[in-house]
Amino acid sequence: MTALRFACLALPILLLAGCATTERRIQQNQDLFDSLPVAHQARIRGGQIDLGFTPDMVRIALGEPQRKLVRRDAGGDAEIWLYLDTVRRYERQRADIDGLSLSGPGGTRSTGGSAWVNILQEREFVRTRVEFKDGAVAAVEEPVPEPAKGQKKK
Repeated sequence: MTALRFACLALPILLLAGCATTERRIQQNQDLFDSLPVAHQARIRGGQIDLGFTPDMVRIALGEPQRKLVRRDAGGDAEIWLYLDTVRRYERQRADIDGLSLSGPGGTRSTGGSAWVNILQEREFVRTRVEFKDGAVAAVEEPVPEPAKGQKKK
């Protein structure tokens, strides 16, 4: 199966899984969700947040953050929530093998040399950073969406 075909099949499944989780969080907080304006409800259903959202609204839209930080500056304290993702890929590396003992019908012999091995590389990155001041979202950092094929970057 080509990578493109796999991506085309996997993307709708991932989106549905994300929506199911958001829907579950909405059901668990139905009273709060129902009390919100329709525009806020639509953003939360889409897994999006906006300035002024409360921590509970952010939890419904995005779930629990993987990390929480506190930033202190002259303007006071700000709570920062980090939502993380991990990129995983295998990298081929050459490994030297010295003193490998092999047993066989002719007895045991030592050998050396090198071999190619696949090493799993994982890199964690911040997908979304949410900053709260006075109990409301004061700043949001997210990646800039890539333009669709054929469109120029702004």
